Amino acid sequence: MEGIDAIVALQTFGTMTEAATRLRLTQSAVSKRIQALQDEVGFALVEPDGRRVRLTARAVDFLDRARPLVAELRGLSRRPHADTPSSFSLALADSIAASWGPTVIGEALRSLSSVRVALHAHRSVLVIESVRLGRYDIGFCTEPVTTPDLIQHPLVSEPMVLLPARLGRRMDARLPLITIEPTSATWRAIQPLLRARHPQLLLGPWVFVESFGAVVQMARAGFGNGLVPLGLAVEMRLPRKCRRPLPGVVRRLTLLTRKTAQSAPAFAAFHARLALAATAYFARGR
Repeated sequence: MEGIDAIVALQTFGTMTEAATRLRLTQSAVSKRIQALQDEVGFALVEPDGRRVRLTARAVDFLDRARPLVAELRGLSRRPHADTPSSFSLALADSIAASWGPTVIGEALRSLSSVRVALHAHRSVLVIESVRLGRYDIGFCTEPVTTPDLIQHPLVSEPMVLLPARLGRRMDARLPLITIEPTSATWRAIQPLLRARHPQLLLGPWVFVESFGAVVQMARAGFGNGLVPLGLAVEMRLPRKCRRPLPGVVRRLTLLTRKTAQSAPAFAAFHARLALAATAYFARGR
């Protein structure tokens, strides 16, 4: 399992350094895990790619076949939990976990007294891989997936809003627009919408940071105008007068499951209640 986790991280993040960071290991430890798995399967899993390494074609094929098996094995190891169909482990994308996600999930669960949910938080790309590998039953993120082993359950579209510098009433055109980094799931979701609906915004200078919380604080201090999800603006109690809506620019949020989690009797009820709670939340926050 450890070796498979290591090559999944390498495939997902592209470098040994980033894979080690995400696994909270040293590069040497990641290399040893890959080497041990390589010795066990009897063929090369990585190959040079300039100054980096990448998965070999056989490793990619191996991983595609191994993912569903690993998910099933992890399900067996959690069998006491899995035998309780009204209990789920749920991984939130960190930008949802840091704003409205826990509040809305808690509201949905209050009307489902028999359902229990254990929450976790990661970047969207890790949420997807963790559900695919069976670490969690449900993922909640904005990244669309096309893999056949995961099922998408649309939930809600979260509007994006502009924050004028110093949280004033007007945007300062002399200042850059600050938002989340281009490698994030949210940016990949909203960039085409910005290009189609508000192309003028893409012409000016941008500053990209790693968290939406940082965007709010930098805009509040006057270092630029901000672009953030509405839910974060609501949770940080930013006045309505300083939130400028961007018509047509939203990030679509979904629940991701494997077939086994979807078939649990309580999942449909949880999904329905969560969708209602999320829709009501954004109706209040506009």
